[in-house]
Amino acid sequence: MTPEPSSSTPILTGIAGILQAVAWPCIALAFLLFYRAEVGAIIAALTQKLREAKRLKAGQIEIDTEEAIRDAVKRAGAEADTDTLSKDIPASQIQTARSVGERLSSAPMAFSQKIDVAYEQISDLCEEYERVRRDMPGGPARTRRMNEIAAKMRALSIVGRPILSSLIEGAKHGQRLAAICILQVSPELGYFDWLIDEVMEEDQPFVFFHASLAILELVKTYPYLNPDTASKSIQAALNRVTSFRDGHPDQNTIDVLNEALSKLGSAERGRSFRRTAHT
Repeated sequence: MTPEPSSSTPILTGIAGILQAVAWPCIALAFLLFYRAEVGAIIAALTQKLREAKRLKAGQIEIDTEEAIRDAVKRAGAEADTDTLSKDIPASQIQTARSVGERLSSAPMAFSQKIDVAYEQISDLCEEYERVRRDMPGGPARTRRMNEIAAKMRALSIVGRPILSSLIEGAKHGQRLAAICILQVSPELGYFDWLIDEVMEEDQPFVFFHASLAILELVKTYPYLNPDTASKSIQAALNRVTSFRDGHPDQNTIDVLNEALSKLGSAERGRSFRRTAHT
């Protein structure tokens, strides 16, 4: 017959299990206490590596986003390869501005980083305009280059909206041109008087032509401008252009401002017709 197990066996087994369960945490604690400096250094190193990896990833995202935007802006400039001044803003440039805006808006970047991307690219274009205006003689070739720059500025118009005020306050023609291009794509009623002042006071025909173009876009967008006040302002700007003494009056600007007046007149006639119809 098999001998019966001693009654103390389960107790000893339980005690052994408890000791085993307690022993490993004690050993681990003792190890951590004894090697706490080394363990701390390892944890610090791993934490630093993790931070560096996150910064690297964020930096790569910013680089990729910036390059994608530059490519889109470059294409917009290439498509504007003309030495004529058009009173119509190409739909493709407006679409590019929207695409660029969506790309930057959706990028997993801090808002300040997004502003930096827009500011850097717009600043580069402002400086490029200043160089072209300074170094190239007047003529079709220079107009073509400036048209390309204006097209690129329009492509950045939506992402550049947060820095509009600083561009308006800028002392350089390129900065004000960038602000005007932003307002061509995204007209704002509050800047009507500033655009009129640009036509009245600006001494570069390319810039005040684009200011007149922004005025026309604003009139199209806000057909219920006060017709009397707006018409007087536009007429004053038109008088200034026609009396331009630093060369021949710019016919392109004259045509655009006359169209803006015509749009205002059409809107007012429409309102008069509706008022008459209701009486």
